[in-house]
Amino acid sequence: MLCGKYFSLCILSCLLFLKSTTVYGFIDPLTGAFVLGAFVSGYVINKSNFYFYDRCPNTFDIKELEHAIEKSFFGQHIATKIVLSALAGNLYRSKNNKKPLVMCFQGRTGSGKNFLSEIIASHMFNSKVKELRFHIIHGGSKFVHQSKFNDYKEKLYYDVKSAIKSCGTNLFVFDEMHYIPMGILDILIPILENNDISVDSRNSIFIFLTNAGADAIQTKYLDLWNNGVSRESMKIHDFDTILQKSAFNEEGGLMKSEIIDSHIIDYYVPFLPLEKVHVIKCIEAEFENLEEHLDSGTMSEILQMITFGPEPHNLFSNSGCKRINHFVTSQKFKF
Repeated sequence: MLCGKYFSLCILSCLLFLKSTTVYGFIDPLTGAFVLGAFVSGYVINKSNFYFYDRCPNTFDIKELEHAIEKSFFGQHIATKIVLSALAGNLYRSKNNKKPLVMCFQGRTGSGKNFLSEIIASHMFNSKVKELRFHIIHGGSKFVHQSKFNDYKEKLYYDVKSAIKSCGTNLFVFDEMHYIPMGILDILIPILENNDISVDSRNSIFIFLTNAGADAIQTKYLDLWNNGVSRESMKIHDFDTILQKSAFNEEGGLMKSEIIDSHIIDYYVPFLPLEKVHVIKCIEAEFENLEEHLDSGTMSEILQMITFGPEPHNLFSNSGCKRINHFVTSQKFKF
């Protein structure tokens, strides 16, 4: 703190000297005030690894993110490992990255794609910065009229580029990919490859959330399971090929996309269908968040509201953990 005060006084003294020489065009009082503020704020902000009063962060604690995932994100050992490794590597390389990190989260509804994206955002940004730097693009509401295809493309590029120009660190999440018309996302290729010389996109992250591949993931899972492979023993290479093929061939924003053809997506991340044991953990976590007591009777009632499939084994929750919070709340206010 003391060093900071002396630093500020030193800069102020220099500015007072420069002010006395404004006849030579060095600096004027208004500019001087601006420069002083920039120097002082830069000094303080660099101490905490943030720019512009924490409005443009350039780092976050990967260990804290790991702990948050372990505490509240269940049943997705493959996704957890890939995402944490990808984010840690991205942070380590920082400005040596050649392009932004691009990931595709694939799996059925309720498997945790949105939830994990939210956890990442909450650790990349504090609550105020999150409002500015966490961008969710909902396919169902952003791209309604097919006749406005070109307008949507131009606006999407402008919005993404503007966000990055104002701050290099952003998290862009594209949700409801099945509603995004084929071809629109290809407009982003110059940004995703960091080839637009007017903007540096290397420190931003892009995540595509899609149900494409959900059936293929389940089929492959059951095939492995029937052959004696436990869930915990399943690896990314068991699913990698079917993920890329599904994203490219199934209806949605990445169908026949140059983004896939050009190998711009760094990681295809499988979200496995959730089993009963994972649903139970979701229920327990929801009650813990509400600081409510959970007894075996209430647990049994909630589980009865959840359907499992496919026949004959009925291993997986048909809705994952998606509706758990509503079921828990209904139990709390049960008449």
